[in-house]
Amino acid sequence: MRGDDSCRNVTNRPALEGEELVAHRFRNGLIHMVSRSDYSRWKISSQDGGSNGALARVFRSLTNAFLRYLIAPGLLRSGCDPSPVVAVPEDALLRVYGIGPDLQRRHGLNATEDALFVELTLLLGRSRDALCFGNGVVIPLQALPEGQRVRVLYRSWTENMSPALEPYQMGI
Repeated sequence: MRGDDSCRNVTNRPALEGEELVAHRFRNGLIHMVSRSDYSRWKISSQDGGSNGALARVFRSLTNAFLRYLIAPGLLRSGCDPSPVVAVPEDALLRVYGIGPDLQRRHGLNATEDALFVELTLLLGRSRDALCFGNGVVIPLQALPEGQRVRVLYRSWTENMSPALEPYQMGI
């Protein structure tokens, strides 16, 4: 992590149904989910803007330095991780898009698959979040590639089930 506090204080919030998320490897090495819109804004702001030319990059750097150090320290987060982290609850049903050919081949998956967000037993000092796919394959969140897209279908698939519990009557 960088030395300034604006890069250390990453907040989190709960996932929303229908929301698109992206896997991002944070500076501490762990992969967490962030909203696709936050990820896109972060990616644009962290790029040098190669097509803008050297003069534009110098001007933007000077402007950012002026804003960061003189007017609003901590306001600009360029180069920091996208924020907030989106907390996906255990047993959320997700649709995973754009699964890469390597993961497809190794785990018998298609390019788009539904998966449950699960927590594995706590491994010492390791993240325990994972995706459990319909074919039984469990992939730790830490094994997902940067930018892997998912959509939250249900925050909790068990809460969204309508139990058909009608009293059973035996005919005599």
